[in-house]
Amino acid sequence: MKKKAICLLLASALFLLAACGGTPNTAEAPDAESLPQITDDVNGAPDGASEPDAEPSRQDGERYEGAITLEGMEQTVPYEHIVNQTAGFEMDYDYEKFVRHSEADRERFISIWDDPENPEYFLEVTYSQEDAETVAAAISEELSTDYEITRGSFELDHAGSSIRISASEVKGGGYTADQMQIVYIIPTDDGCRIATAHYGTDSADLFGARFRAMVSTLSVIDR
Repeated sequence: MKKKAICLLLASALFLLAACGGTPNTAEAPDAESLPQITDDVNGAPDGASEPDAEPSRQDGERYEGAITLEGMEQTVPYEHIVNQTAGFEMDYDYEKFVRHSEADRERFISIWDDPENPEYFLEVTYSQEDAETVAAAISEELSTDYEITRGSFELDHAGSSIRISASEVKGGGYTADQMQIVYIIPTDDGCRIATAHYGTDSADLFGARFRAMVSTLSVIDR
């Protein structure tokens, strides 16, 4: 009987040792840090993470350096950003080559070499409550008095599709006028924006390229 009790005690001890020192439970949940992170296909950010914020727009008066191509060569241009909320647009201009003349309903950028009272080399941007087609028809009629005009569509980098009217040839003359105009009419929900470049034949390539670059920075904002 005593021998049987000792055997039972030994069996119980062996059972307890097996329970304490046996194989660890492999079903234990893994540490959270060891789990693979789910990423999206584009940015590699965790699924559900917000996209990076878009680049903020420039502030009124902010200056920066841009680049344009003049006569086949790229040149650095110092730009200043302007905002005209009354006329409903913002854009950049070369502040070393042009002087800004600002009014409530328009902006003028006049060459530093020009007479500000009677300029010949300048870009003017205005607002009209009339729709773009009505304005284009009126401008075409006016310019047709002295010029052979051409009209077509032109895509601007920030303002989208515009109507472009070119007045560079003397009416009925078959030769280039001394003074030229290029007009960009941008349709908007509240009318249109009009950018008109004025320059002479003697520097058409130089001023034409600079004005095109400036108009390309124009974007429409709420008035």
